[in-house]
This record gives sequence, structure tokens and C-alpha cells, in this order.
Amino acid sequence: MKQIGLLIGRLSYGLDRAMVGMVFLLVAAMVIVTTLQVVFRVFFNALTWSEELSRYLLVWGTFFGATLAYKRGNHIAVTFMVDLLPGRVRTAFRILSYLLSMVFFVIIAVQGMKMIQMQVFQISPAMSLPMKHVYLSIPLSLLVMTIHALSGIFETFYDEAEKEAA
Repeated sequence: MKQIGLLIGRLSYGLDRAMVGMVFLLVAAMVIVTTLQVVFRVFFNALTWSEELSRYLLVWGTFFGATLAYKRGNHIAVTFMVDLLPGRVRTAFRILSYLLSMVFFVIIAVQGMKMIQMQVFQISPAMSLPMKHVYLSIPLSLLVMTIHALSGIFETFYDEAEKEAA
């Protein structure tokens, strides 16, 4: 069981590293496209596709950025009550929190897949990009967050087990 936890932890770490690079590239591309949009609008003819591409890069960057915040525990949380609890109860609450998060992530990922299926024939107006590619960021990012949550469960469980053994 511990080997599975280590494997999921490594997978979570690798996905996190990949997401850091991906978010950097998405935000950098968004800055470049937006800058081009302003320059072309002021000095030349406006680019017809730049606003749309900027929006889609922002969507992907936001969802992938959310995976980074989740992995690091940077989302807003009210923990003062949980922090007052004794060790085993606090650990149980953390694991329950991860489990509830996973349920939420799976539900939203399934709904994201349904949205992709409903929009399979929709094409973006300026770039003629299939909208399913834009909406794909939803289930992908939630899959990554589900792996992070699973990793968090194993980390929390084994951290508590090591404290008890010491």
C-alpha cells in the first residue's frame, strides 16, 4: 500500500512540475498575444483572432493554475477550528476534506466531459477552433487535482502513522 502511495506521490509531483511549465507558457503566450493585439490595433489593422486566443489562453491558464494552488494548499480555507483538534481527529478531518474534494472534482470533470460532448460541433468564430479543445481544460485540470488529492490522502495518512511510530 505504501508503494502505491509513493507512486501516486511521484505522479502528483511530476504533474505539478509539468503544470508549472504549462502555466508559464500559457501566461507568456497570453501576454505576447495581448501585446500584439494592442500594437496592431494602434499602428495597423486589428488582429481578428487575438482577443479570442487571449481568452482561451486565460481559460487554460486559470484551470491549470488552480491545480498549482490546490497542490500547495493556497486556496482559501478556514482551518482555525480544525487546527484546535487533537492529532488523530485533525488527520481524519484532513482526509475527509481530501475525499470530499475528490468527489467534487470527479463530479465537475464528468460535467465538463458532458459539456465537451454537447459542444463537439461548435467552432469558435474568429479562429475556427473546435470548442471541445477549449473545454478540455476542465476535465484535464480536475483530473490533475484528483491525483493531487489522492496523493494528499496518502501523505496525511503516512505522516500520522510515522508520528505514532515515533
